[in-house]
Amino acid sequence: MTGSLDIRVALNRSAVPADQYLEEPLYAVLDIIPEADLAEADRPPLNLALVVDSSATMHNFQLTDEERDFWLTLAVSRDEMERGQADERHAIYWSGQTLADMQAVVRKPMSLAVEAIKSLLQSLRPSDKITVIAFADQVHSVFGAADWATFPDQCLAQLDLLRDQRLPVDIGTGTYMAAALRLAGEALQQNAAEAQGINRLIVISDGIVQDPDATMLAVSAIQDQGYAITTLGVGDEFDEEFLIRVADNSRGEYHYAATSEQITQRLTEEMTSLQTVSVTDMYIAVRGLGGTVIQDIALVRPAMTLFEEVFTENDWMRARIGDVSGAAPVAVLVQLAPTSQPQGRHPMAEAQFTWAVAGGTHRGKTQIMIEAEFSSDPLRLARTDEDVSALVDRFSVYRMEREAQRAQERGDVEKAREKLGAATRQLRKIGEEQLAEDMEGQIAALSGAAQDAARVKRIKATTRRLGSAPTTGRPEPQ
Repeated sequence: MTGSLDIRVALNRSAVPADQYLEEPLYAVLDIIPEADLAEADRPPLNLALVVDSSATMHNFQLTDEERDFWLTLAVSRDEMERGQADERHAIYWSGQTLADMQAVVRKPMSLAVEAIKSLLQSLRPSDKITVIAFADQVHSVFGAADWATFPDQCLAQLDLLRDQRLPVDIGTGTYMAAALRLAGEALQQNAAEAQGINRLIVISDGIVQDPDATMLAVSAIQDQGYAITTLGVGDEFDEEFLIRVADNSRGEYHYAATSEQITQRLTEEMTSLQTVSVTDMYIAVRGLGGTVIQDIALVRPAMTLFEEVFTENDWMRARIGDVSGAAPVAVLVQLAPTSQPQGRHPMAEAQFTWAVAGGTHRGKTQIMIEAEFSSDPLRLARTDEDVSALVDRFSVYRMEREAQRAQERGDVEKAREKLGAATRQLRKIGEEQLAEDMEGQIAALSGAAQDAARVKRIKATTRRLGSAPTTGRPEPQ
């Protein structure tokens, strides 16, 4: 594998006014497109660690309000239910014939998670390595890479024990993630030492982590090793902000499975992306030239993300992009303030990219120039790139949603409502009516109306993916 890249630059304006300063920022989209048609036989081996939440709620039935009312009415009439707690939340414990009837028609999150993991296992090659770890109050290694390579049938049987809550040890019912991440990081490191490949830690959880500080320390340690963490939130009772933070900090992906049935779909999407990764550990560094100022850089594809860490030195802004997949190419949005230039074509900035070639020790490096035509022609100045302009509009929605979240965390409800209101108006302009309706509902909730946890998670997951929504001309990543 060569790890070759095609980097394309597009500006939101066809030309910049000559001999004057722009009153608004100029935007450049840098599309990073890895080598095409990577053959399955050529892809590097995968080195995966799956961390599965086995807290009590993962083993509870996931029901709609209507389904819950039906089963409650039936269970009460039979005297076959008790109320208790799971993961420090109210829970219902079913028994008797009601439990048997439910098991025949309703699936639990853990049952769907195990089914999804088994499907993932079927897509692996002999050279791929995988470790599966379960956690609740304690951590348990379901099986390691050596076990899967030697005794796959026994590993599948261990997954069945996880599904049926019959593990050989009692790991409790809580949601303490830190120890599981540390163990997964050690497994990734050990397997990575044996063969160069694509490393990824994947977390599946439906709960609220009870050791967030310790978990973030574990995330930082894994990030320092260069490993990305993908998080998959299930249902409507997990802390999406925490799982987003874990993924963004480590340059992994965040997926939302609104229902248990979507777990397989989200894991399949992740595997498709991993199997077409051609470069890893990519960094971008950008600096302005001749007086042009770089105001901001952000990821807009495959998911919109504000870089958690941006390093600045000698006029350079530097950030880590991470892995780049052919199934989900990366796009970076650069915000510039151009200096005044005479008529003609002039360089405004340069961008440098460095990366590791997937499956090898070779590192790649390339450099591109961001140039613009400076003109006094009114017709040229009036022309815009519809694709880039649409992407800028969509990113503004994402940024306002993030600003609303930060305001809400500070207790500034008015500012949160203001930002969501501005985002809603922008969504109406670009035709994203369903997301606009969800945001209007969230504004009402901030004003005292009933909160809808599923709506909040839907807003955050959909807003992050606005960059992959259709615009007008340029083909979008599939």
